[in-house]
Amino acid sequence: MKKRRNKNYEQRKEIFDKVVKTNTPRIYKMIYNMTNNAEITRELTQEVFVNAWRGFKTFRGDSAVYTWLYRIALNSVFKYRREQAREGKIISIDDITHLATEGNPEKALIKKSDQQLIKRMLYLLPRKYQEVLVLRYYEDCDYLTISQILGIPIGTVRSRLHRTLNELGELVKEKI
Repeated sequence: MKKRRNKNYEQRKEIFDKVVKTNTPRIYKMIYNMTNNAEITRELTQEVFVNAWRGFKTFRGDSAVYTWLYRIALNSVFKYRREQAREGKIISIDDITHLATEGNPEKALIKKSDQQLIKRMLYLLPRKYQEVLVLRYYEDCDYLTISQILGIPIGTVRSRLHRTLNELGELVKEKI
């Protein structure tokens, strides 16, 4: 009986090692896009895979492994942000530098040079808006994938994305 458990454990560990190797770069990138800090990103990435290992035994495969890991990563990032907010370390809108736009805030949102500013503005948006924006524009997920990751209908994905872009546009207008 004990040999059987060890064999199952070894098989699970081998599979999980492949999951880690395959998904670490994408999870790291996603977390970095939301934190913009390499040290924090390394810590949170490690936390994601520790939490994933704890739950791997019960992972049913109802979704893709990346979808499952992404959900764990989002929860880790938002947990970290809540802790930072409690400690008073969250960025305020006054910390955001002036954004030069040639009269159109929406165009400014897609300029590569403004990506860091946009990432910082993400902190000011509600979680549900942050999630869809990161998944769509930083992770390049299609609407169906976003729908599956977040567990919401595709129509909701579209409307949240629209609202998110409007909110960011308003933030940019306030700073101009």
